[in-house]
Amino acid sequence: MKERITAYLEGLSSREKSILAAFGGLVALFIVAGIYLLFNEAVETRRTDLRERNALLVKIEGYREHFRRARERESQFSLAVQTNQTNLNSYLNGVREAFGVEIATIKELKAERKGEFLKEMVEVGIRSIDMPTLMSFLYALENKARLVFIDSLAIKKRFDGKNYEVTLVVATLKEGAEK
Repeated sequence: MKERITAYLEGLSSREKSILAAFGGLVALFIVAGIYLLFNEAVETRRTDLRERNALLVKIEGYREHFRRARERESQFSLAVQTNQTNLNSYLNGVREAFGVEIATIKELKAERKGEFLKEMVEVGIRSIDMPTLMSFLYALENKARLVFIDSLAIKKRFDGKNYEVTLVVATLKEGAEK
């Protein structure tokens, strides 16, 4: 077979040999370029995958940090609930005196279990209060440090048109007794 190819090539003119060499070089160039493009595409796909993975890893690290901070806040909140000794009646009385609010009714409601916590509540009725005093009173009632918050609020305009009748439930969270 080798002898046949050699004999065939010797029978070609120099111009045919040049054309055949150029064609062979062109085919070799196409093969090399095809292999390069094939591998380049594979490498680019791999690089894109790696970039996406790195972006996801950065995102995961951010979520991990966010989760760590949330877990810290949860443990701080849990500790605050465990050490909460707030007496709603005395706290309410102190805020009431500071703003000069006349409380018509105070009714202690049954404590509710909220997961591992106990929500103690007091219903407060105010017969006549103007809006600026009410807003100041409500802002003063809510206290993050003592875990006191307003659970519900109902406001009705009185017949005189200037003041309001308010019913609100003030609550705090405490550690629930284990059963």
